[in-house]
Amino acid sequence: MNKTIRNILIRLTMLLGFCAFVFLLVVAKINRDETRVKHVKIGIDEWSGNFFINKKQIADLVEESFHVKNRLLSGRELSRIEKFIARIPQVKRANAYTDNQGNLNIKIEQRKPLLRVYNIQGQTFYVDNTGIKFSTCDHFTAKVPIVTGNISEVCDSTRKISSLALVRSYNVARLLVKDPLWSKMIGQYNINDNGMLEMVPRLGSSIVLFGDDKNVLQKIKNLDVFYFDVLKKIGWDYYKVINMMYKDQVVCLK
Repeated sequence: MNKTIRNILIRLTMLLGFCAFVFLLVVAKINRDETRVKHVKIGIDEWSGNFFINKKQIADLVEESFHVKNRLLSGRELSRIEKFIARIPQVKRANAYTDNQGNLNIKIEQRKPLLRVYNIQGQTFYVDNTGIKFSTCDHFTAKVPIVTGNISEVCDSTRKISSLALVRSYNVARLLVKDPLWSKMIGQYNINDNGMLEMVPRLGSSIVLFGDDKNVLQKIKNLDVFYFDVLKKIGWDYYKVINMMYKDQVVCLK
């Protein structure tokens, strides 16, 4: 076969393959766009251990607000559904799309709580792993450390924390949560009257005066050595206060 003819046939084959691919994409899009919603399928990241929202709640809200059954949904309407769901304080993001089986698929990622705050106004709210505040719900309580004490910041939901007290607590907690031992050891943070951070370990009755959020990893390393090389021998309740505020020192009060 002539080399020129062979090259032409190869190019024609490639062009036909590309045209077929584009045709299939167009047909799939037309089918999807012309398919009315028969079912609403909701996926929530419950594997994360959080149950702030449930599928029925979301399905009822979407149907009540958008009346999606037996309708064709445009890209703009799907975007509106996503933004609507994302306004729920416990939701971090939502993704909505239709398929050619008549399903409206909604995938939801919940916020991951890092701390639960109790402020001086008697209000309680969560802080997630990105420093965003969000409100609690009646049917589920996340198992995270609490923050108490001299905290005046309120919960304006989906806003970033701003007070020094909460920023310090957050900066320490987000590092401690990566430590397999101390993430389970600390059940409570407290902001004292001087604005310093205290920690309440689950083991023993001592209060750890942590101070600020500087040199967190070194402080934890020192605390680890002190707890399991010293207190383990003399008793977990031997000291009332364990002061970590001095560089490379652990100062204790009985």
